[in-house]
Amino acid sequence: MQRRALKGLIVLLVFIFIAALLTGCGKPETRGTSPQKVKIGYSRLIISLPVFVAEERGIFRENGLDVELEGFDTAQPLMDALLAGQLDVAGYTAFPITFNGQVRSKKQLYYLTALVEDDKHPISMLMVKKDSPVSGINDLRGRRIGILPTVAYKAWLNMILQENGISPDEVVIQTLAPALTASSLDSGAVDAVFSNDPAVTTTLQKGIGRLLYQGAIVPKYLWSPLPFGSFNVSKEFADKDPDMVERIAKSLDEAIEFIDANPREAKKMMAGFVSDTEKPFVENYSDPRYLKTGEVSPGELSRLVEAYQKQNIIKGNLDLTNMLYKYPQ
Repeated sequence: MQRRALKGLIVLLVFIFIAALLTGCGKPETRGTSPQKVKIGYSRLIISLPVFVAEERGIFRENGLDVELEGFDTAQPLMDALLAGQLDVAGYTAFPITFNGQVRSKKQLYYLTALVEDDKHPISMLMVKKDSPVSGINDLRGRRIGILPTVAYKAWLNMILQENGISPDEVVIQTLAPALTASSLDSGAVDAVFSNDPAVTTTLQKGIGRLLYQGAIVPKYLWSPLPFGSFNVSKEFADKDPDMVERIAKSLDEAIEFIDANPREAKKMMAGFVSDTEKPFVENYSDPRYLKTGEVSPGELSRLVEAYQKQNIIKGNLDLTNMLYKYPQ
C-alpha cells in the first residue's frame, strides 16, 4: 500500500516538474525580481509601430524589461545616435540609412526584426497639393520637392526621377521636417512631398494634398515586397548582454503578432507618440508589414545591398554575414 502511494507521489512530482518546464518554455529566465533597465531609441514615424505597441501593451515589462524610450523626429538622427554609441538599441530605420551608417562608421549591428513594403503596405508616398496641375511624375521637372530629411529618401527620390527620365539636377530637393509637411505644401513652399506617415496621412486627411502615385512607389522600381528597414542593436551590446537582447527581440515579435491580428487597434497606440495635430488621424495611417525575428532572409538583404551599391546609394562594401539575430538554441 505504501509502495503504491509512493509511486503515485513520484508520478505526481514528475508531472508537476514537466508542467513547470512547459510553462516556462520560450521565455527568458528572469534575473531576480527587478526588470532590466534599457534605453531604446525610436523614430516618431509609423515604421516604429512595434516599439509603441510593446510599450503601450506592457509587453516589454512582461518580458522583464524596464524600458526608457528616447524619441527622434526621423530615423536619420536615430541611427546616427546608435552608431555613435549614444544608444545601444534603436529602431526602426530604413536600410539605406543603416547600410550607409555602417559603411561610414565600420560599426557592427545585429538586425532583429524588419519591415517590408508592397502595394498593400505602402510606406513611402509621393504627394502634391490637391489642386496642383502636376498629374504625373514627369510633371515634376523644374519643381521643388520636399523630402523626409534622411539619406534614404534622397536616394529613393533620385532613383524615381531618373527612372522617369528626369535628372535630379532638374528639380530642387529640400529636406522637410515631418511637422512642416502640411503647411509647406499648402503655402506653396514646395510643389511635392516625398515622405511617410504620420506626415502624409495628416496632410491628406486635412484636405491639403493628394497622392501622385497609388501604391508602393519605391518597390515599383526595385522589387516587391521590398525590405524597407529594421530594428538594430550594436554587436558590442548584444555580445555583452545576450539575455537582454533576447528579451527585446521577443517583445518586438509579440508586438508584431498583435499588429498582424489587430492593425487598427495597434495604430491607435501611436497616439501617445505623435503631435496633437497628428493624433486625430492615427487610425488612417498606412498599415506596415513586419517580419519577426528569424523571418528576415539573408539572401534578400544581400540582394538589397548589391542593388544599392549598383545605384551608388551605398558607397562601400558591407558584409552582413551572421548579423541577422537568431534566438539562442
